[in-house]
Amino acid sequence: MADTYYLEYQLESGEQVIMGFADINDRDGCHISLDMYKGQLGPVDEAVMQRILAKFRGRVLSRH
Repeated sequence: MADTYYLEYQLESGEQVIMGFADINDRDGCHISLDMYKGQLGPVDEAVMQRILAKFRGRVLSRH
């Protein structure tokens, strides 16, 4: 049985997104990349999140 590693992140719009990853290193890499983008380049919107999420083989599980 495969584990799922979760990451909850707030987008620029205020929306909370829960993402899932098959590998803990992908989850951690995605989190670090999102935070680095936010710190260096500006707010994380949907397009930025989707681009970074794809690099780390993640998927959106829910939004609220």
